[in-house]
Amino acid sequence: MNEILLSALVLAGGLLGRILPIMIIGVIAAELIVALGYVNKISFLARPITNFSHLRHECGVSLLVAFGSAMAANAMLAKYHEDGLISKREMFIASLLNTFPGGLQQWRSSLPAVISLLGVTGLFYFFIIILVGLTKTALLMVAGRLLLPKRPKQQLSLEMEPRPPLKDAFIRSLKSSRRTIKRMLTITVPTILIMSILIQLGVFNSLAAYLSGVSAYLPVPASGLSIIASMFGNAIAAFSVASNLLATGEITAKGVILSLLIGTIFSATLYAFRASLPRHISIFGPKTGVQIILLSSAIRSVIVIIFVVIMAMFW
Repeated sequence: MNEILLSALVLAGGLLGRILPIMIIGVIAAELIVALGYVNKISFLARPITNFSHLRHECGVSLLVAFGSAMAANAMLAKYHEDGLISKREMFIASLLNTFPGGLQQWRSSLPAVISLLGVTGLFYFFIIILVGLTKTALLMVAGRLLLPKRPKQQLSLEMEPRPPLKDAFIRSLKSSRRTIKRMLTITVPTILIMSILIQLGVFNSLAAYLSGVSAYLPVPASGLSIIASMFGNAIAAFSVASNLLATGEITAKGVILSLLIGTIFSATLYAFRASLPRHISIFGPKTGVQIILLSSAIRSVIVIIFVVIMAMFW
């Protein structure tokens, strides 16, 4: 037990070392952008999305930041909600919208590997993943338009008040962020520690083994089950297995893509609870964090299942 606790502490320390700086920077950046009056200057890039979705322009800033760091973007949303700039419903929809640019980050290292290992088949698989993300984004935009009240057009009043010096704005943002950061820390540290202990106890490995057993009942060739199983360990490993099977003719391009898509349903769901859940809880709190993760995973899984059914029937 002592070894498990020690390993959990080491794991938690590593996770906190990666998570906390980004989270703190995101909160301070949210305050700094507002203090400098940059919201309108930056948010115009995402204005078609925010206008259609009835979201405030601050949510557009968060969406743009998500292309660099989804955690920082979500920390900004939490801060905007705490300051009363956006409602809880707006925060929900905006945080779900952030999952698309956030998901693209994971492909920075995987895309070269999938193309080199699977060629055109890998490129087609990546294209489908992008379509899944865009479909999810479109659905969320429609949801925002239906669920959120229409906002009056926000004017580009960039000179409403003189912009403070950068130093003064930064000091102001540090002071105003203090309470939010303190609240997040009180949630983040114990949450990460608990999740690290669960990881060391093998809870998530047991879940992966259970889901791998379910994969036997899925509409893929027998050779595709090895691809699905390998997705639980590492996506690159799954691409390597698929490449070998494709090269030897044991599976077709269709079988590879269906297997990878089904594998992502399980692996992405497992990743959401193992890695994304602690981050969301630390930012949004236990109840809201769990709700966002469950809703995001459910929407994506349903979309992927629809794509799998369509491809299995008509390809």
